[in-house]
Amino acid sequence: MMKADSQRNEEQMEEEKLKEMKRAKMRNCCKKVLKFMFSHIGLCGMVIAYSVAGGFIFEHLERHNEKTECLKAEQKYLPAENSTVQKIIEIAQIIKENPEEATQATVKIIQRFRKHVLELNYDGKNCSAMGEPNGPGYRWSFSGALLFSVTVITTIGYGNIAPKTYWGRLVCIAYALLGIPLMLLCLANIGDVMADIFRFVYGKICCCGCCRKKGDKNKDKENESETGSKGRRTPEAWKKQYAGPGGQVVDDPEDDDEEEDEDEKISVPLTITMAVIAGYIFMGSLLFGVWEGWDALKASYFCFVTISTIGFGDVVPGSANFENAEDQYKMVLSAIYMLFGMAILSMCFSLIQEEIVAKFKWVGEKMGLLEKDEDQEDTEAIEKDSDDKKSNFSGPIVDPRAPLPPGLMKKGPPVPPPIRKGPPIPPPAPHKF
Repeated sequence: MMKADSQRNEEQMEEEKLKEMKRAKMRNCCKKVLKFMFSHIGLCGMVIAYSVAGGFIFEHLERHNEKTECLKAEQKYLPAENSTVQKIIEIAQIIKENPEEATQATVKIIQRFRKHVLELNYDGKNCSAMGEPNGPGYRWSFSGALLFSVTVITTIGYGNIAPKTYWGRLVCIAYALLGIPLMLLCLANIGDVMADIFRFVYGKICCCGCCRKKGDKNKDKENESETGSKGRRTPEAWKKQYAGPGGQVVDDPEDDDEEEDEDEKISVPLTITMAVIAGYIFMGSLLFGVWEGWDALKASYFCFVTISTIGFGDVVPGSANFENAEDQYKMVLSAIYMLFGMAILSMCFSLIQEEIVAKFKWVGEKMGLLEKDEDQEDTEAIEKDSDDKKSNFSGPIVDPRAPLPPGLMKKGPPVPPPIRKGPPIPPPAPHKF
């Protein structure tokens, strides 16, 4: 019995260990998934997948209702059209007897008909043939629903297309509540990364020579502060270079390495940032000008209103039906242009904010409203010290090639002579006279 109980206990312990190992694997797997989801690639993939899923959902919810509403409007439109035509024919028969009265009656009939058509929101298309090869296309196609999804999560909201069904509006609320924070998180993350990349590229390409010259200039000023007017080192310079701890004279080359490793944060000018925004808008104007047949001003106006999330809705893409593969491809690229454009704008706003804060900080320091940083104070102190030593130094000048002064010699026990390794040197042979 004791052996059976011990075996059962061992089996239970093994089962618990296996369960704990499975739980640990599940926790690690969940951590990896969450880490990937909130990474740069994961956030971008989530936004794209969320937009595509929204396109399929809204197409499914609103496509059938669009055709139903169109058929209802067509049924109301046809009687009004027939009645208007009949009245115009009757007026045409009496136009010779009383032309003025006939003209006024015709104008009233046409105005009444126009008002009725605007209330119906009917454009005269054949609703029964919607979705057929030769019939009119749906506004709630996949491309149209995808564009609507992107405008929802980016808060652009053109207003040219909106859900009409009960479930469509309810899903739109939930879709926006989840999608807008996700989009803002993605823009904040991607904007900071793109700002760092752009700052790095700008520093390497545009400011490489400037930074090198500035570093050489600072190094020369520090060297001048340690030397006299003729380029020879003073005793203070000898002590600074060779005096180590304990009074021993040592050389410390780490200072130069630390100075070379100091990275100065690069500030991108406002002109460069504004040029990036203008260039992206110009590229978009060329793209939509070719696809939609817009002029340069109209296309640029649409691109700016879009990436700035103003979204008036007076100019929107979609002149074609977007039912074939080429038109679907164009609409997908349009959605990508909007998403990437908002990331570009977020990057530029981050760079502009840094530049404006730096400018105001500089003005505050000049006016005495803000205190200067320690690094800036050290730099100014070095420059001031070098200028004072140039004008006031009158002590002895020491040549760096000359031996060290007695007061700076290394203290401590004498250094033994080096021990030669190898076979002993034979004594010299005796001279023969």
